[in-house]
Amino acid sequence: MAEQDIAQIREAIAEALSQTSVREEFERFGDSVDGGKMLRGRLVLRVGSSNGTAGQTLSRLAAAVELLHGASLLHDDVVDGGTERRHAPALWVSEGTKAAVLIGDLMLSVALSLVEKAGAQHLSVLMRALREMCDSEAEQEFSRNVHLDSWADCVRIARRKTGSLFGFAATCAGGTDTALADALEHAGRDLGTAYQLADDMLDAQVDPTLAGKSLGTDAATGKLTAVGASAVEGIDPAIVIAELLNSAEAHLADWPKVQTRWRDYVAAMIQPLIDQFTGTAAAAT
Repeated sequence: MAEQDIAQIREAIAEALSQTSVREEFERFGDSVDGGKMLRGRLVLRVGSSNGTAGQTLSRLAAAVELLHGASLLHDDVVDGGTERRHAPALWVSEGTKAAVLIGDLMLSVALSLVEKAGAQHLSVLMRALREMCDSEAEQEFSRNVHLDSWADCVRIARRKTGSLFGFAATCAGGTDTALADALEHAGRDLGTAYQLADDMLDAQVDPTLAGKSLGTDAATGKLTAVGASAVEGIDPAIVIAELLNSAEAHLADWPKVQTRWRDYVAAMIQPLIDQFTGTAAAAT
């Protein structure tokens, strides 16, 4: 099932990118464009299929979410100086900074087009998510050690930086049911926050082979980290993460079928990674 999901998303991405002027280059860029675990896109497919949304619509939205995520990673690596991504050199390392920025911009524009084709009702949620993602990244970059100094700040940044895109992905799985879409956005934000906090714990790991990306860049550049803040305040991140996962599922109590599909998705795709990330970080400290 996982391989089928990924193949479906990659096919939709390839179709969308084939309409661009640099379509022949994308194959060379490999995993920088359509690699990774595709957690957000698979959320769209797995949960969205429970409410009767057309498969082509879900594929387009899943592809859009993954293109948005991929674009943000290309830009993040340039900003943070991360040299490895998905067990390979970051695109700015292999192809140059100009390529990473321009390809990231193009992926973003293609994603917006896919969302528009899938349904204009998603655009307002997407624009809000993009604004929050960019604003939180800018806040981290330009407000270091000024007012970002607490665990609460870590949670807030995680909710805006990663929770926002998970929230959009979850909304895409809601189809035309506005009440369900709203509940799914809240659920997605909690889920994305939990995942980002766990990923922040992984950033403390000294062995990057597990992650397949550069680690420790946040601490090295002076950014607030969940590891440091939780240690100072005596907070167990695992407890907070578990509470967020429970809260996410609870948002869907009025839609038992969707909630069951959500629970299955989290158990199969998210919980093992969270256990891996937090367990590794604990072992390293």
